[in-house]
Parts: sequence; structure tokens; C-alpha cells
Amino acid sequence: MVLIKRILWPARASLFALIGGAVGLFGDLVSFFAEFLSAGMLVLIFAGITVAAALLCLQRAFMVNEGDPAAVEEVVQCAPCDAFRFGLFATAAFVLLMLIGQGQSATETVGRQLGLIQSDVTAIRSDVSDLHEMAQPHMIIKRPASAADHFNNAWLYHTMQRNPAKAREEIRALYARHTPRKMDAAQLYLDAGSAVTGRAQLVEEMQALARKTGDATLLVAAARGAESFQAGDIMIAEARRMDPELPFVWWDMQRIKPPRISGITPAERLKLLRVELADIEKFRSLYRAHPPTHFFFIPQYQGDLESLARQTSESLSQSVATFDDMVSGRLSERTRAEARKAYEEAMRNR
Repeated sequence: MVLIKRILWPARASLFALIGGAVGLFGDLVSFFAEFLSAGMLVLIFAGITVAAALLCLQRAFMVNEGDPAAVEEVVQCAPCDAFRFGLFATAAFVLLMLIGQGQSATETVGRQLGLIQSDVTAIRSDVSDLHEMAQPHMIIKRPASAADHFNNAWLYHTMQRNPAKAREEIRALYARHTPRKMDAAQLYLDAGSAVTGRAQLVEEMQALARKTGDATLLVAAARGAESFQAGDIMIAEARRMDPELPFVWWDMQRIKPPRISGITPAERLKLLRVELADIEKFRSLYRAHPPTHFFFIPQYQGDLESLARQTSESLSQSVATFDDMVSGRLSERTRAEARKAYEEAMRNR
């Protein structure tokens, strides 16, 4: 028994365990990469080599005189016993790896698990990226650089966070660094400022800023907040001189002038209608010349201004035609002709 123990665990057992374990690991890798060698087949190969070496080793061990230390040492150090020990430790290591791999190559199992983890991480990264993209339009830009960045922050502060003070601070920073010439930016300047400062002071501030920057959109927005329609008309006239290519200086749906009906003749009314119609047509021609993004940071919130202008133009055209008939006398002639025709038909039917 002492001899068998020395064969199984000699003085240099750690070396055999290390090399045998390395061989077992190598076998596990081979079973993973080589399709023709399965884990079960490798177990049989390792076991066969170990059994063959064990038979040769034990055959010599049973024939030696255990009372002769030199003979015992020679058997313990013989090549068949070394092969037996290498095979034994290699088989043990490989079987342990199979247990880890649940009957398969441990390398394959670990690789699959790492692959699943990688897939999960990739999926999580993709989900987080999607969520970030969805939230991006509603995120404050910490270091705004462009005019669009400042407008984004001001719009979020005003609309989403309902913080007019921060919105006003951000929109003023926008106009301090840029000249956007965007109608929604000018309107936001008016809306955010109206919540934290007096309207008259704000309108004067916007007028001064428009003259300083040459941005006529500020005058258009200021006219919307003017104390009277007449005061707004003065601002619009200044805006037309400042930037006649801006469509909104010719027609602004947010400050439709109430029609003058009483106290004027049909001819005067016709003249006013023709001026208003010409202004709308001017708006339409200028507005069609550029995409909506030329006039707004967020055009999708502005509605279909072209359609509204067209409908208003068509309605005004009908009014112009009616008053033109009135002024020219054609309407009276048609009325008399229709009355005469009705009278004649009535007489024939008596």
C-alpha cells in the first residue's frame, strides 16, 4: 500500500498535478474547437491512456521488493508510472471541467454564458440608447453653443418645466450671442418675459433689441403685445422697413385687424380690402420661397400658415369682388334686372 501511495502521490506530485491539469485544460479547449472530438470521446481517450499506463506501472510495482528502497524508487520514477500519473491528473482535470460544463466543454459553456452576457449588455446598451434618443428633445443642453441650443433650453424651461425666469434668462442669452430671425424665438421672448416683467417695459426692450440686432421678428412679436392695434401698426411699419423680405411683416395671423365697417363708404372699404389682399399675397409669395424651418426653430407647432393665408385670401377676394360691384354700380344693375325679371314673370302668371 505504501508503494501504491508513493506511485499515486510521489515527492513531485504538484508537478504532475500542474502538468496533468494543463493537459486536461488543453483537452477541454480541443473539444471546444474541434468538431470531430466531443467531450465524451476525450474522456474515453484520457481514461484509456491512464488505464494502459496504470497496468504497466502496477505490473512493475507488484514485482518489486518493497524492502529495497532503491528498487522502490526506481519503480516510482519509471516512465509508465509517470505516464499513469500524468494521465490520472489530466483525466481528473478534464472530468472536473466537464462537471463545470454540465457534460459539455467548460470552455463552450463559459463562452456561451459570456456570449449571453454580451448579448444582454448589447441589448441594454441599445435600449438605453433608444431611451436617450427619445428623451433628447426634452433634455436641457448644459453647454449651449448654437442659437438652436439656447432656444431648446428656453423652450423647455418655458413649456415643459414652467420656469419663466429661467426661460427668460436663456432666451436673452440667445439674443445676446446670436441673431436668429425666427418667429418662434421672438414669440418666446415675449411669452417668457411677460410672466416676469411688465408688458410695456418688455415691448420697449424688444423694440430696442430689434433695432440693435436688425431682427425684425422681434418687432412683429412686440406688435402682438402692444398696448393698442395702432401702436402695433407703427411697429409693423418699422419692421417692414427693417426687413421687407420677412413674410410676417405683411401678414400676421396673430394680429388680424378688425374690419372697419361703420363710418366709411363702400369705395373706402374696397380700398382697404385691396390693400389687405395685396399684403396677404405678398406674405404668400415670400413664405413659399423658403421652407418653414427658415422662419421657425420648431415649425411643426405653427400650423399650416400657407393654407390659412390662402383661405383668407380667397375670402378677401370674394369681398373685394362684392364691393367692386357695389362701387361700380354693377350690383345695382343686377339687382334691378333681377327685380324686373321677377315682376315680368309675376305678370305673366296672373
